[in-house]
Amino acid sequence: MIVKNIYILIITAVLSFVSNHAMSQENEDMNLELNSLSNESVRVNVELDDVNDRITLKLNSKEMLCLNDYRGLEEDMKILGNKFIVIQYRTRGGSGVKVRKTALICISNGKFCKALDVLSTESYEFKDTYDKATDSLKLYNESGLCTLRLVDLQNEGQGFMLHAIQYEKVKSKFNKRDNYEKTDTIKFCFDENNKVFYTTYLRLEGNYKIEGEMNSQRFFKGQKYPSIDLKNNQYIFIDNVWYNKMRDNHLAEISGSCK
Repeated sequence: MIVKNIYILIITAVLSFVSNHAMSQENEDMNLELNSLSNESVRVNVELDDVNDRITLKLNSKEMLCLNDYRGLEEDMKILGNKFIVIQYRTRGGSGVKVRKTALICISNGKFCKALDVLSTESYEFKDTYDKATDSLKLYNESGLCTLRLVDLQNEGQGFMLHAIQYEKVKSKFNKRDNYEKTDTIKFCFDENNKVFYTTYLRLEGNYKIEGEMNSQRFFKGQKYPSIDLKNNQYIFIDNVWYNKMRDNHLAEISGSCK
């Protein structure tokens, strides 16, 4: 009986340890120290929530920002230029597709500003085709990669300038003429009013369908907005919200909501 009780205690202790360890993996907190855009020292609490697929940043109980569809960090968070939190994380992709995002977060007047929020890595590899008879020689093998790597941040008299390198590679075993590899340098300027990085300003005209927490329609009268043009993706910052600009006058909201 004594041996049996000892055995039960050991099993209970092991299960408790495993359970506590699992819980610690589901929610992990950390604190980051940086300066606001006005050079005030601030501390940001970051919660990595694997259960709700979310990264939550908090300045206090009232000021929060969330990065949704989180599937784990790609790299450890870091502070760029002592003012921007760099968060590179995995997000949901399709079958055979891997997607990574990069967000830059800064603080102005006690508020979070999402200075950048883009897909920074898109990769795919397909080795199978539905037409097995046609591919009897195993010629079907398609892969592609597009990455955006932040290089450095300069803070000169004209404001911040962010430098990045965009790398693209497509490899096709069946259509070798489609193969290519290229590298481009991208410069992001900083919009002091909106507190975001951009590559150009985009003029919107006409009626747009907006997909987000509240699907709606909006008519634009030629206003210009900060925009980012990357490979296969175009982003536009409208009224403190980032959108992915799709074809056919369609805007998809990149949510920062913690609801």
